[in-house]
Amino acid sequence: MACNNDCANCKEKCDIKDLRENPNKYSSIKKVIGVVSGKGGVGKSLVTSLLATGLRRDGFEIGILDADITGPSIPKIFNVSGEVLGNEYGLLPSEAKSGIKIMSSNLLLPNETDPVVWRGPIIAGLVRQFWTDVIWKDVDYLLVDMPPGTGDVPLTVFQSIGVDGIIIVTSPQELVSMIVQKAVNMAKMMNIPVLGIVENMSYVECPNCKDKIYAFGDSHVDEVAGLYDIDTVSKLPINPDVARLCDKGSIEEVDINYIVNNLGNLLEKLETLPLAINNICVPVNDGILSSLEDADTLIIYQTIRQMVIKEVYKIVDNLDLDARLDLLKPLKANVILSSDGAKYDGFNCHKVSGEVYDAVIEYLTRKPEKKPKVLKRENVVKDK
Repeated sequence: MACNNDCANCKEKCDIKDLRENPNKYSSIKKVIGVVSGKGGVGKSLVTSLLATGLRRDGFEIGILDADITGPSIPKIFNVSGEVLGNEYGLLPSEAKSGIKIMSSNLLLPNETDPVVWRGPIIAGLVRQFWTDVIWKDVDYLLVDMPPGTGDVPLTVFQSIGVDGIIIVTSPQELVSMIVQKAVNMAKMMNIPVLGIVENMSYVECPNCKDKIYAFGDSHVDEVAGLYDIDTVSKLPINPDVARLCDKGSIEEVDINYIVNNLGNLLEKLETLPLAINNICVPVNDGILSSLEDADTLIIYQTIRQMVIKEVYKIVDNLDLDARLDLLKPLKANVILSSDGAKYDGFNCHKVSGEVYDAVIEYLTRKPEKKPKVLKRENVVKDK
C-alpha cells in the first residue's frame, strides 16, 4: 500500500511517525498555503504579497510566514522593520499597514542587511519555530513564502505544518518549466495538492497599442499544467508600477484591478477552498467519559487543527458495538478518545481521562515527542 503521508489517521503498522506540529496555543489558523518555486528569481515573494493583499481586501485575516530565511523579501515589500516583540507565550508578528501579520528572519536581526549564515537544519528549525512559537492569533489564511528548490525548508514545511495546498510560481522559459516539474513532483510525493501555477513576467503590455510582447519567449506553463491536470493557471505581466510599489514598501496600494485581472481565478479558488476538518469521537455515559462499548452517547467533535468548531451528539444506547462503529464511518470520525483506549480496525484510538472537552483539547494540542531547541535571538547571524 502506498503511503499517503497522513500518519495520524493511518492504520498501517510502520515505524514512520507523524512529524506535524501544532501551532502556538494562542494561534487559530484556518488555512495554510505554501508559495513555492523550483528555482529563484521568478517572483515568488511578489505573488505571495499580491495574494495576501487581495485576500486582505476581501476582508480576510492574513498572515505571511516568510520561510526564505537567508533571502527574506517580505518585510521590505510591506515596509515592515524593527525587531519583533515577544512575551512568555511566544513571539508577536509585526503588522503591515493593512493589518497583514508578518514574521520573517529580517525582523529578528539588529540590522536588516546582516546575513544569516546558517546550515540547512538550523534554518529549517527556525521555520518550524515560526509555526510553533509565533502567536498568530486569528488568521484565515497563512501564506508561507518558501525559498526556491526542494531542499530542507520545503521538506520541513510539508512535514511539520498541515499545508492545505501550494501555489507554484514560474517564468516563461522552457528551462524553468522543467524545474517547476520538480516542485510539482515533490508536492505529489508529500501528498500536497497543487492549487495552481502562476507564470510571472509572462509578457509586457505595450502602453500605446496594448499588444503583448513576450520578452522571455513563448509561455510553456499551460503545457506543464496540462501534464499534471492543474486546472488553475495565472499569468502576471511585467508592470513597472508594481515593481516601484515593491521597492517603496507600498505593495498594499496596488491597483486592485491588477490583482483581480491577473490572479482573480486563483483568489477565487483560495476563497472557496474547503476547510480541513477532522472528526473526533468521544464516547460518554451519563455525560462522563467511557469506553465505546459502555457509552450511551457518542459526541462527535468537528475540529480544524486546534479548534473545535461543532459538536454532534448521537444516542447509541440501543446499538451494539459493530453498529456503533458503522455509525462513525459515514460521519468520518476516524479518531476515538475513550476511557479504556480500546483499539478498533480503521480507527486511530487513544486512552484519555478527565473532563470530556478538556480531553479533546489536550489531544488537539498534544506535543511532539521531542521539542525543537529554542533559538536565541543573539545567535541569528552565527554559523552553527
